Amino acid sequence: MTGDVETTTFTKVIDDTTVQNGKLTMQRQKDKGTRAILDFSGEKDSRVIYLFGNTVRFYYPKLKLYQDIDVGRSSDVLNQFLLLGFGSSGKELIDNYQITDAGSANITGQATTKLSLEPKSTHAKETLIKVDVWIPQGAAYPIQQQFFKPSGNYVTVLYSNIKINPQIKGTLEFKLPRGTKKQGS
Repeated sequence: MTGDVETTTFTKVIDDTTVQNGKLTMQRQKDKGTRAILDFSGEKDSRVIYLFGNTVRFYYPKLKLYQDIDVGRSSDVLNQFLLLGFGSSGKELIDNYQITDAGSANITGQATTKLSLEPKSTHAKETLIKVDVWIPQGAAYPIQQQFFKPSGNYVTVLYSNIKINPQIKGTLEFKLPRGTKKQGS
């Protein structure tokens, strides 16, 4: 899938809200893994986040630096969160979440059904206590998601210009520009 995203991040400890706009490209692999590129390069705090395998790469274009983080055993949980509403089957959702109908809401002028998903896995609950998903009536994909963390922080993602199964040649990759250095090297 591809689409435009607006993320609103609330950090409880400092009572701060940050809004960023970017583009998301996501590809599910045959092995059930996910590759994703979240590009915020047009923002003041520009960066590109690339998920592949057990690695999350943060690229900072203004600094010409990148940092890799090995998410190890958490990669399954990360893939699960990424695919919520975009590639997860109904069976996968039922297997992994307690799903509650949370009513309806109007999001960007569209009538939606709001679902609240609580992870069943203790491991997943260490990262995320709940996800709310707003699905437009007559659609199969969310236009908004809200991820609640145990710390009281949350991230709201509003999607627009969504394209499902766009033409992507081969495996989704993000190539670092020449001259980019690894952070700490």
